[in-house]
Amino acid sequence: MLSNLSDDTILRIIIGSVFLCIIIYILLSSRRRSRPASTPALRIDPEMRSDLELAAVNEDVAMYQAGEMEFREQAKLHFDSQPSVRSNSHVGMRSNDAYEKLVMLYLAAKSGHSISGAELVLATEKVGLVYGHNNIYHRLAEGANANEPIFSMANVIQPGYFDLDQIDTLHTPAVSFFMTLPGPVTAIQAWDSMLPIAERMAQLLDAVLLDSDRNALGRQRILHIKEELRAFDRDKERQTIKPGR
Repeated sequence: MLSNLSDDTILRIIIGSVFLCIIIYILLSSRRRSRPASTPALRIDPEMRSDLELAAVNEDVAMYQAGEMEFREQAKLHFDSQPSVRSNSHVGMRSNDAYEKLVMLYLAAKSGHSISGAELVLATEKVGLVYGHNNIYHRLAEGANANEPIFSMANVIQPGYFDLDQIDTLHTPAVSFFMTLPGPVTAIQAWDSMLPIAERMAQLLDAVLLDSDRNALGRQRILHIKEELRAFDRDKERQTIKPGR
């Protein structure tokens, strides 16, 4: 068939074919470039993200519950020996040692790590805790109840206090936040002060926040604690109402 065509016609066919091939190549290349290199990341809902973050600490929590990272907790508001440094400080001293309810959280180092004294002091300064009575840290009330602690922070290992003269040698598996009720503010106000500071210190120290049973502190547990504290406040309010009024 081609033998019947002139040389000019054959040349035009060849040039047209080459041009068509170039156009097809360009189209295919542009499609490959526009195609995503990988599958888009799955969008995680904010509430789901919280659950995933909570699940991520389960291994560390299990280490504590299994006793593989044991520590002797300062369960009572009593210190084994009198601290020799700043023991006479009245900053953070409670007006009454008696209390009806104790609320506690733990801030624990992740497995294989510890919280150093230098890191701890820096974190307390950033969140506004004050070193004072019993040589532990306090969040102080304001106004008429100034210098009384809304809550305090102690070492979980005995004797429970922090010796600032030897703080550079300190390495602890955890610290405890605790508040005694009734206190200088309502129970729910004290909780709303303690929880954000504990959460912030967990971020600063890359640590795990646990409840009083050493379980990861999740949303449901927080809601349960807040309901208990609201009930406590309602009971205290009823006690202040005199009959006949």
